[in-house]
Amino acid sequence: MEISLQQKRPLEAIIVSYLQREDQKAIPIIYKNYSAVLYGVILKIVKSENYAQEVLQDSFVKIWRNAKHYNPEKGRLFTWLVRIARNTAIDKIRSAPFRQTKQVQSLTNTIFLQKEIRSSYITIEDSGLQKIIRSLDEKHRTLIDLIYFQGYSQREVEKKLMIPLGTVKSRIRIAIKELRKILDSEQQLLLMSA
Repeated sequence: MEISLQQKRPLEAIIVSYLQREDQKAIPIIYKNYSAVLYGVILKIVKSENYAQEVLQDSFVKIWRNAKHYNPEKGRLFTWLVRIARNTAIDKIRSAPFRQTKQVQSLTNTIFLQKEIRSSYITIEDSGLQKIIRSLDEKHRTLIDLIYFQGYSQREVEKKLMIPLGTVKSRIRIAIKELRKILDSEQQLLLMSA
């Protein structure tokens, strides 16, 4: 049974306590409640079902290995999980074997895979996150998309958009703060309506 949003806060506390004690009970709970969204983030970056499954598995290994280092005072559990999944996906697409495989793969196969992926897996759009991101200003939305969903580094965004690195960093901070406000207000609305 999926945990509702109003139960997420106590659920996060339970997961954090398991992680800090290095109790393996944390992994199935995290998988059940977060794997679909993590998979959507990964898939958006690697654009391949097989690689996305591999990266998701690698992400859970990293989550487990770094469990005792998670600090709830530095950020929410969801943010920490997404960061691990995103970084693992970026590492994958920057690896030499991945780039070689992508160069060899035919255009027909790529189109087939993308259609297959869209029809069979939960994506960012399905999670409702896309709707929240669309509510941001264009300049913030663009940066979130490039950095978190397309796997660009801040330096790559600086070159692509031709804006100073300091501006990229400050806009990302502002965008994340705005996303937190939106998520917190939506959570409050859900709690009030329950």
